[in-house]
Amino acid sequence: MEKENAQPSIKAKREIKGIVEPKLVRIISFTVITLSLVACTVLCILAIWQFTESDAVWRAIATFIVVSVATGIFTFVNEKLG
Repeated sequence: MEKENAQPSIKAKREIKGIVEPKLVRIISFTVITLSLVACTVLCILAIWQFTESDAVWRAIATFIVVSVATGIFTFVNEKLG
């Protein structure tokens, strides 16, 4: 029987480049999404205890979704164009 080539294939680590520093963009995106999530959580808890209107909760959730999608798209585009 022939021996199979036992050498593992070595892949070069792809360096991610962006127009703006990708690591900085990821940190900022994470921070913005985390702050939005905390704000939505606080508003939801306040609405449960009827300290705020439920209309504010739906607006906060919609804002959270828009901010999350926008920061995700920005991060993706920055890494692909760089």
